[in-house]
Amino acid sequence: MLNIIQVVRRFGVNGGMERYVWELSHALADLDVQVHILCEQPDQDTNHKNITVHCLKRVFPKPRWLAMLRFSSNVSSWIKNNANSNWVIHSHERTTVHHVSTFHGPPFAYVYSKPWWKRASIRVVMWLYLERRELCASQVKAILPNSDLIYDDLSKLYPCVRKRLLSPAYPGVSKPIFTSKKESDKKVVLFIGKEWKRKGLEKAEKIVKNLRQNDASVEFWVIGPEKDAIEYLFKDWNSGFKLLGWQDASKFMSLASLLLHPARSEPYGMAIAEATNYGIPVVISNQCGVASQISNRSGSVLDVGDSIDEWANSCLTELSRKDPVLGIGKSWRELAQQHIEIYRKL
Repeated sequence: MLNIIQVVRRFGVNGGMERYVWELSHALADLDVQVHILCEQPDQDTNHKNITVHCLKRVFPKPRWLAMLRFSSNVSSWIKNNANSNWVIHSHERTTVHHVSTFHGPPFAYVYSKPWWKRASIRVVMWLYLERRELCASQVKAILPNSDLIYDDLSKLYPCVRKRLLSPAYPGVSKPIFTSKKESDKKVVLFIGKEWKRKGLEKAEKIVKNLRQNDASVEFWVIGPEKDAIEYLFKDWNSGFKLLGWQDASKFMSLASLLLHPARSEPYGMAIAEATNYGIPVVISNQCGVASQISNRSGSVLDVGDSIDEWANSCLTELSRKDPVLGIGKSWRELAQQHIEIYRKL
């Protein structure tokens, strides 16, 4: 039996990377892989017979670079004292003992394109050190970007890792939970994401306001951000919106007509792939990692800098779509099978 260590600070579904690890670990376990989770805290309990959770000492979360350095040190100590030499160590964090690394976000090395005074800090120096160590250390055998966008970024910023850089390991999609569509005259536009500034909520609000000027049946439902943090964006709205906070977005898929995601930076965009599998068209920016998988059969991809009118016109096109939406993305089981092939080679 394969023994795999998955390293993640929080083991659960509260976040894109965390959910990726949760789903991948359970899919691996379903395929008879023995999975060891090395984390600081589990946010959800699991009772899978092939998953063992090992909790490390929690470190103070601020500053983040120092917390990551301390977490990495705790991981190294645990591995030294507990891991078998033939176990594969797969990290989703900035560690120093892993054989496989999944890269979930935009590389920090983009800071080199900024003026020198924005790089002159201990924080920047340490994050660059942690990132280079994660990618370039001698024991690293495979690097898995989670999108084509991240693959291209790493190839450009870290030429030294091209030989160990493998094809993207796209996040899986869960089987849609279909409920009967409620008959309604409303056209519900969804926005999903906790990190709402990076994901483009401010622009999305302007786009939907533009749509409502011509069609009052359009409503804007926002899932993810805390209501108090974003209420000011809607001070001019009298109706036509719902600020739903952090919830399971699948509960709202059967009511949605469109997913809008004009992100400035989105390493992948799991909510986008899942929306298409519910038959919901998407309008997204070209800064989403999933954009390379979106064709006109699934929705529209716009330049992040396109005007509000251009975005609104694309939304109108998708809201009036008659053809069925092509779902994208593989299952978590297929993602696990991709990983098993890599682990066996190691």
